[in-house]
Amino acid sequence: MDIRRAVGMAGLALLLCACEREEKMVREDLPMARTTKARSDAQAIAAAVNAYRASCGGGLPEALEALTTQTTVGGAPCGPMLGSIPTPPPGWSAYVYARQGDTSFTVSSSSGAQTVSAP
Repeated sequence: MDIRRAVGMAGLALLLCACEREEKMVREDLPMARTTKARSDAQAIAAAVNAYRASCGGGLPEALEALTTQTTVGGAPCGPMLGSIPTPPPGWSAYVYARQGDTSFTVSSSSGAQTVSAP
């Protein structure tokens, strides 16, 4: 076997190995990163809801959009708590804010069989 052929075979083996690593990343690591982003976003939104409750008269906001605007409570400005509502990762649903009564809530998003929620 001449040296050129050996170098070519070694190069081909390296390319194949790189493709396998890239396939693993797309198959395993990318979905995990998207789940982590969705979870982190839900937690950040939940923290903003709690900050709204603490700063804006003790009540929960009616909708997520209330977190991105300034309001006046008792003559004092309140908010915004977020610059914008985070965009969910590709393949994930928009973040859903659900109030349970006047004191508790959840923020959630889902993708297929996975759901993340906070708090």
